[in-house]
Amino acid sequence: MDWLIGLVPLPYPVAVVAVGTAVLGFVAGALGPFAVLRGRSMFGDAMSHGTLPGVVVAFMVTGVKDPVSSLVGAAVFAGAAALVMIGLERAGRTPPDAAIGVALSASFTLGIVLLTRVSQGGDADQSGLDAYLFGQAAGMVVRDVELTVGIGGLAVVLAVAFFRLLRSATFDPQFTAVAGVPTWAVDAASTVLLAVAVVLGVRTVGVILMVALLVAPAVAARQLTTRLSGMIALSGLIGAVCGVAGALVAGRTELPTGPVIVLLATAAALASILLAPRRGILARLHRRRALAGAP
Repeated sequence: MDWLIGLVPLPYPVAVVAVGTAVLGFVAGALGPFAVLRGRSMFGDAMSHGTLPGVVVAFMVTGVKDPVSSLVGAAVFAGAAALVMIGLERAGRTPPDAAIGVALSASFTLGIVLLTRVSQGGDADQSGLDAYLFGQAAGMVVRDVELTVGIGGLAVVLAVAFFRLLRSATFDPQFTAVAGVPTWAVDAASTVLLAVAVVLGVRTVGVILMVALLVAPAVAARQLTTRLSGMIALSGLIGAVCGVAGALVAGRTELPTGPVIVLLATAAALASILLAPRRGILARLHRRRALAGAP
């Protein structure tokens, strides 16, 4: 990984953050369309909030702020939040928005309670755990980049390998069921992919803002293409560019990296909605005026 970082014409610590945020932005952007097109954007938000208690519990068990143990704890609790939402929807006949609200508020509240309890314990090693709320990209090291590349890359490869199945489940779930593929299996696969993006990003972008990095690049790409394959590639590219640009802007202005990345991604989405050649607001207004003026 050092050879890749060495190719970036920036000071080494800045290059580490730039590469890390670029990879994270690409992974989140590439996996985000599956959540957006299936109407599960807030599902990812609830999972993101669910990672906070996982990070704190991992620290309470190990006594150290280790990236691997934090990743495992975040993944376990994100999965638990997903199971709660799915269980409430299917077993309790709860509307999806209500299930998401319950899981989000309960998991985030638990995380705040545990975080407060740890901070009152007098353990100096707990300092910095609250950075997971809004992210701390400036603290990225090579090991964090390696984890993001390895796990995120595997998730993207799996999404490509099972692209036809995920595409069918996204646009025609009834056909997928008729073809003999269990609905729960597709839901589980898409949930795992979403969880990977969320868990990898919470340290950099933060628990509260991570959902924006999943949604905003996908929204921007959706205005520019009608093909799912193109949307995935374009969304990943937008996420990567916003990640790098956000890291560089934040480094120069001494602003928090996560919020800057999210602001840039949101700006890209708004610009795409407004200026997209075919589906943008201005393009549609122009077509309407042209039709109104036609004889």
